[in-house]
Amino acid sequence: MGVIGAGKLGSQIALRLRGNGVRVLASVKSERSRQRLLSLGLEAYTDNRPVVENSDVLILAVKPINLPELEFHVDKPLISFVAGASLESLRRLSSRPYRAMTNVGLTAIAVAGQYDELVNSVLAHVAPTFWVEERLIDPLTVLLGSGPAIVAELALALIRAGVNIGIPWDLAREVVLSLMASLPALDDRFGLEKLAQYVATPGGTTIKALLELSPAEAQIGRAVEEAYVRISALRR
Repeated sequence: MGVIGAGKLGSQIALRLRGNGVRVLASVKSERSRQRLLSLGLEAYTDNRPVVENSDVLILAVKPINLPELEFHVDKPLISFVAGASLESLRRLSSRPYRAMTNVGLTAIAVAGQYDELVNSVLAHVAPTFWVEERLIDPLTVLLGSGPAIVAELALALIRAGVNIGIPWDLAREVVLSLMASLPALDDRFGLEKLAQYVATPGGTTIKALLELSPAEAQIGRAVEEAYVRISALRR
């Protein structure tokens, strides 16, 4: 397995693969970055050639601005996590391109392209994998790729709100993180769409808080939409 561009995201993918018993070759641009990967126990190079030549499947995680610098073409699967890079543009590098998106937490992977059992098995070593139409990769770049940072900001806002009404920071942080962790179980039990209806009693505290949140919900929608617009700029 080869990872071209083992930076923040690429190195996390490489480590997850290695942890599942997969031999991983990785490439980076600087010797300093190579030494960092070596310290993590990865086989690393500052040249893409040994990674390209000695890997059955390639994972591409370079920055969009660095994509034009790559000069190779292979007949093996190339799974690209490069934001905005279409399947058509990736055919310059591989006759078997795939577009994918995940996040630094590796919570899930969305992938587009002709279904391939080898590709699916490789990605399954990293995270739960969903095959989608290519048109969904760009919006998922925002929701899935940017999601951890957005959720972290929402959690911090809730922590600060708790501190504002007198809860110590550490306690507010612990409570908020436990709330976040409980969401899958609450969804299974009630469904997220019906949870507010179940919790909010007439004239109670929850409904008051939800009414105050209405402008914030609109702002979140606009923020995600603006991030989606940025994908078009990256593609250009």
